[in-house]
Amino acid sequence: MKNVIEILLRTSLRRYPLPTRISLFGYLGRYAWLKDVLEELRPELFPVPSEVREIATPETIAAKPSATILGILDRSEIYGRVGRYQVKTYLGQRGNGHLFGAIDLASKRPVTVKEFLLAADRFTKTEALQRQSSFQQLARFQLADGRSQDFRVMQPIEAIADSETQELCFLITDKQDQSPSLRQYLKERGVLSSSQVREVLSQILQTLDFLHQQKFSFSTGAIQNGLVHGNLSLDSVLWTEHQHQFFVYLSDLRLWEQYFDPAALPGLSTQLTPDLLQHDLDAVGDIGISLLQGLDRNATIEIEPHLAQVLESLQTAKFDSAETARRQLLKLVPPSPAAIAPLPDSTTQSQPSPTLPLLGLSLLALLVGAWALLSQWRSTEARSISSPPPVSTCCLAEVSAIPTGSFTYTGVKNGTWWFVLQQRNLVQRGQGFTEALALAQPKLQLEFVPVAALDQVLAQVRSAAVDFAVLPLLEDLPKDMMAETIAYDGLAAVVAFSYAERQKGLPTALKGKLSLNQVRQLYEGRIDQWQAINGSELEVRLYVSSNPEAIAVFEQKILDSRKLQTFASIQQKSSINLSRQVIRDFEGKDIGSIGIAPLSEILGQCSVYPLALSLAGQAAIQPIILSNGQAIDPETDLCNRKGAYTADPDRFQVGNYPLSYPIAVIYPRDNRRSTMGKKFVELMRTMEGQRLLKAAGLVPLGQVKPPILKPTQR
Repeated sequence: MKNVIEILLRTSLRRYPLPTRISLFGYLGRYAWLKDVLEELRPELFPVPSEVREIATPETIAAKPSATILGILDRSEIYGRVGRYQVKTYLGQRGNGHLFGAIDLASKRPVTVKEFLLAADRFTKTEALQRQSSFQQLARFQLADGRSQDFRVMQPIEAIADSETQELCFLITDKQDQSPSLRQYLKERGVLSSSQVREVLSQILQTLDFLHQQKFSFSTGAIQNGLVHGNLSLDSVLWTEHQHQFFVYLSDLRLWEQYFDPAALPGLSTQLTPDLLQHDLDAVGDIGISLLQGLDRNATIEIEPHLAQVLESLQTAKFDSAETARRQLLKLVPPSPAAIAPLPDSTTQSQPSPTLPLLGLSLLALLVGAWALLSQWRSTEARSISSPPPVSTCCLAEVSAIPTGSFTYTGVKNGTWWFVLQQRNLVQRGQGFTEALALAQPKLQLEFVPVAALDQVLAQVRSAAVDFAVLPLLEDLPKDMMAETIAYDGLAAVVAFSYAERQKGLPTALKGKLSLNQVRQLYEGRIDQWQAINGSELEVRLYVSSNPEAIAVFEQKILDSRKLQTFASIQQKSSINLSRQVIRDFEGKDIGSIGIAPLSEILGQCSVYPLALSLAGQAAIQPIILSNGQAIDPETDLCNRKGAYTADPDRFQVGNYPLSYPIAVIYPRDNRRSTMGKKFVELMRTMEGQRLLKAAGLVPLGQVKPPILKPTQR
């Protein structure tokens, strides 16, 4: 079987262009049973002929790198505050720095290192030290409200000032920063059609709108309203592919590039001003013309009149914002994301026919699926679950055939969906879920009418009092009801996470984990001192969230379907008050409290620590991961990493976190009734819908790539 898989992988992947091959290689690497085969094929699929492998275009390389620049290849490690990195290959020059392929030694994931040189012949020693310090403090930024959101900008993992040489700086970014630029695309494939240009410009403007409108914070604690790009060009816009669609990412922001330009004053403003905003929009117009005209600026071209008008308006300050420009662009004929061809592999002279590799990968997919089923059948840990289809539609506004009229739906008051609807600032300041949906589908009239208890929900749907409902799916439904999953949630077992008394705290004493059976014994009163588990002399105090849905899951999965009311020692509190009480008990009363609350309602805080949980004979599963994919542990500084951690979608998608459960849309299995429930599922399964649900605290159906910045306005 392995030989067949190896042959198919080799044959299929080698016929794809390098960017697509890299993407597919990474995707298939998620399957444990394929990792060994893929590693054996890696040298064939990605040959590196020498230590220095320049893959940047000749136009972007001004001169052969100096020994100082290439000296990074001889270093054993680069030490940063977030990680340690080992540089492997030289990739070329871009912007004011040089790109290198590297790995994060802790996580073993590939990263990109961009090296900047503050050469003595261009900067005085004082200037170099000042710029090093400013670069390290200000190059890394995040949303001020702590959300972790990929808005198609290459955000630094960290910025490092080299204290040894005092003339080097390193910017660590994701491997995606090695993607080809638009200039490379033009060089390899030639000019783009009008519809292709519209899609590229739409994505760039969407990202710019996000940069211009959001509030950002820096490691110094400074807060800034709006951020300009400042360096937009064919070289700073990167081309990526995902599931046969393309997306463009912006890189080389002025925010960090400015420190290595002798002509720029240190700390050159990157705040949003009318002049700098227009500079960004003007650059978008230049990019559009270049994509239509190619690299020959003297070439004569004909531009579709409406597109020409948008390009002219971008360059003549007729748009007051990126959002206005994008709205005008979207009034044109809708672009086709699949219309742009992928970049060819630079090692081949001709483009292979897509039929054979597609056929090969289709067969491979069948074999991989069969292998997966066989592996799951053999595994005692395998669980039978029904997975929703993959997310494919981009935006809420793209969902068509929405029924006309007014519709109502229900859920439980103070339950999960109630909580989702209370969240603000999901995509932009002041905007909640309801506003985002109304903006994308202005003709849709949808009202949420909650009920007091879970057992009332189905009765409301069945009686046609409402069109559908949203709630956790905890048991089989009656035959006259349909349920479709739109996201996941789970209960978290939390204990105090005190930095003042970290070594005495329960996360450390418990080594960050409990078995589900131990949780059950605690809440049943069979264990009333932590000493019975870990030697700690702390008294046990028990809390559970007052969220009615959380109580139902708690009763089903922890109390073995017994009612909470029969356990007098368990106190109910709202999730936020539960978190506060747990930390107060520990710091003020020396009590080791434990609470059970929905994961969606405790994300984004650092007063309590969610324990990893295990079933009998299985490894403990930590539901929270950092942005680098690593699970948190008791040594993780959650307070300094707000927005840098989230629920691990893989743990919930396959259902191996013991207290996970799906969030579903429930609607009648009756063709005579409204189809609004089915359409709501379709809306929630768009990339934009999934991004909104994730921002509200739920776990999406899978990795949401690329994230949607804001609802499309048409």
